[in-house]
Amino acid sequence: MRIGMELDPSLKKERLEIYTLGRFLVKSGDTLISEQSSRSYRIWDLFKYLVTYRDKGILPEVILENLWPGQEFSDPKRALRTPIYRLRQLLTHPTADNNSNNVITFSQGCYKWDTNADYLLDVQEFEALCQRGRMIAENNPAAAIEAFKKAVSLYKGDYLPECLYYEWALPVRNYYRRIFLQSSLYLCRLLKNAGRHSEIIEVCESVFHVEPFEEEFHLYFLESQMVMEKIQEARSHYEYVTSLHYRELGIKPSPAMRNLYRQLKTGSEYVEFDLTSIQESLAERQETEGAFFCDSDIFRHLYKLEKKKLERSGQVIFLGLLSLTTAEYRIPPQKTLKEASDMLLDLLNANLRKGDIITHWNDSQILILLPNLNLEQGEKVLQRIITAFNTKNNSSIKLLGKLQPVIPPQQNN
Repeated sequence: MRIGMELDPSLKKERLEIYTLGRFLVKSGDTLISEQSSRSYRIWDLFKYLVTYRDKGILPEVILENLWPGQEFSDPKRALRTPIYRLRQLLTHPTADNNSNNVITFSQGCYKWDTNADYLLDVQEFEALCQRGRMIAENNPAAAIEAFKKAVSLYKGDYLPECLYYEWALPVRNYYRRIFLQSSLYLCRLLKNAGRHSEIIEVCESVFHVEPFEEEFHLYFLESQMVMEKIQEARSHYEYVTSLHYRELGIKPSPAMRNLYRQLKTGSEYVEFDLTSIQESLAERQETEGAFFCDSDIFRHLYKLEKKKLERSGQVIFLGLLSLTTAEYRIPPQKTLKEASDMLLDLLNANLRKGDIITHWNDSQILILLPNLNLEQGEKVLQRIITAFNTKNNSSIKLLGKLQPVIPPQQNN
């Protein structure tokens, strides 16, 4: 087999050409040999099997068992002799070389495809180009790009797709698919380093026809669209691929995909439709281990919401007040007050739960909402905080606490 498929048309006139990627065709010159004997599907299955395992000599018993499992043959050699003869006759086409039928040999009790014969096979060309690309990528990336591009162009689809349920074809099909995806990724990396983003888009589009769920290609695709300022197209593709992954696989966008989307929407004038991204934005504030600290306006809003919830749930929520004062119940000096206030906030974070809410009501007072507690539990919480503060406090500032239940709206009469 000679490397150089589809490069020199003069080499193809009288030589067998075998196409297995995305479709099955056997040609000699301009004549499609495989289509002229379409009814001989068993003969062509034999042909495909021998081509698939062309590097091996295979016993007749093994061939029959793999091609037609479950059938018993009293004499496997004799049973296979006729199909082999018919296959050789099919390959001896009027337009083909007179020695074309010699691609199938018999030696030491085994049939074998003659890899030294004069033929062209797409998967061999494909594999050789991928190997060449990997070997020269470091020293000659431009030549490696060309090798990979030729390889990717040969991959029209899965190996022998009409043999989808044939067990003997499955491992080989997976092997070529894996090489295709690995080489396509290699090609994308080389193209990115060379700044050839329009070609990355073309490569990724060819991959999507074969494998729509490989995220790395979608990342390359989106990055290239962004570099080329195709923002609307990138947003549309993001919506498509995230919906596809969630619908078919139940998978939400990965951190890398979401990060790329955040870059994509920076400064965008488009309406946000991605709910996952919106959830990410809502959760961007880093969660603390303790209570939620907010400004007084937000606290006031949350307080009103909790009051309304009391009407429906019947649960109790307590409002606590912590006051920093002097011994004369005056506001302490600003510097001393700031130090005491910071220490108190640290104690609150350490002693309150997630779900508790705190705010500075003014410079010397802090309000706390404590849900899902009874009065005794609430008083213990406040007393624990006061005791801890007085233990650590070295100033003359005192901490006072007060607690009472939040009254539902209908009781405010």
